[in-house]
Amino acid sequence: MILANTQQSFGFALLAIVLIGTVIYIVAKIRAGRPEVGSEIELAPNRKEYLDDEELEGRKLNAALFSAAGLLAIIAVALPVYWLAEPGRQEGAVESFDETFVERGQALYETGAQCVNCHAGGGVGGVATFIVNDQNGQFVAQVNWNAPALNNVLYRYSEDEVRYVLNWGRPGTPMAAWGGPGGGPLTTQQIDELIAYMWSFQLSQEDMRKEVNGLVEGIDPGLAERLDAVNKSNEGIESPETANRLSRADELALGEILFNNQGVGAGSYSCARCHVPGASYGQPWEPFARLQYGSFGPDLTGVEEQATPAQHFDLVWQGMEEGKQYFSRRQGNPQMPGFGVNPNAGQSDKGVPDLGEAGMFTPAEVWAIVTYERNLSNDLTVKSPEAGTAESPTFAGVAAPGGDDASGDTAAPESE
Repeated sequence: MILANTQQSFGFALLAIVLIGTVIYIVAKIRAGRPEVGSEIELAPNRKEYLDDEELEGRKLNAALFSAAGLLAIIAVALPVYWLAEPGRQEGAVESFDETFVERGQALYETGAQCVNCHAGGGVGGVATFIVNDQNGQFVAQVNWNAPALNNVLYRYSEDEVRYVLNWGRPGTPMAAWGGPGGGPLTTQQIDELIAYMWSFQLSQEDMRKEVNGLVEGIDPGLAERLDAVNKSNEGIESPETANRLSRADELALGEILFNNQGVGAGSYSCARCHVPGASYGQPWEPFARLQYGSFGPDLTGVEEQATPAQHFDLVWQGMEEGKQYFSRRQGNPQMPGFGVNPNAGQSDKGVPDLGEAGMFTPAEVWAIVTYERNLSNDLTVKSPEAGTAESPTFAGVAAPGGDDASGDTAAPESE
């Protein structure tokens, strides 16, 4: 922005010098003209005695030539300097353009589309009142729906995936379609402005890790210490699938915390908000009569029969691609994000801010979620309505089933 202002000021200064010089020349020529004093004969140029050849081709000519040379020198030096700084002017223009988009996006978020009413200021997550109807459109209940935090959404969704949700909404939830393709009131540019504003309040990697670590520590300090040790041992690994893991019992406990949590980030770190009916409005595992409402994703009970542990881990880590086949018969849905890989990393050349390669969860945390999901059909796995809250007494003492699931998974190795 500073370079853009400098470039613009330099250009105006150059133009001012040329214009002032032109004005001075015209004024000087006018003042040099003789006032009208009589007949045309007295004023006729060819009747007036002018400078002799020596003076005309000496002082007069030199003055004209030096003036022209000076002006030419100014232009010859100024234009290359202006050209050399052109990239800075372009960058300044892009920065100014981005700042304008962010300002407009903030106005839409707060007063236009009023996203703030559900997702709160700065995208920290909030609560939306929602009317639940049955399949016949009849009233069932009014609930308080957790609207997830948006200050971490670009760690798991690409810009195109966020744009898809804004355009088409989330059917069966308070998230309406806001973009023109979905019948919403906002234009394509306004959707882009909202995304630009979302970039401005994304958490840093450090702050996002503090939220996850704080969640686990608040429920089970010992588990948090063991998780921290495993995460440190995995720093710099090339293959997340072969990373060091927690014990089986710890994975079940940690998986339950991460899967069911609705308290931190208004459920934005949770799997249950999409895969468990009622989780988003405080009634997980206890859906309304005749209505499994609020389950945006498929039921994961029995997933161990459909995929190997490696396939399951890769899906949670990478997310889905639209149209690609997963597991036995499931077609990819781009609204299933990857919780291990940051989809926007390495996209800075496309104008996307680079927040680093890490996503929301570490390899050890994704393995914990996978282990928990592959035991949802086990009666000993905790699926209480209170799951995911700090008040639940079940987190610290989750029982480890004797044996895993039908897929033949083995116990995760103890980390060193």
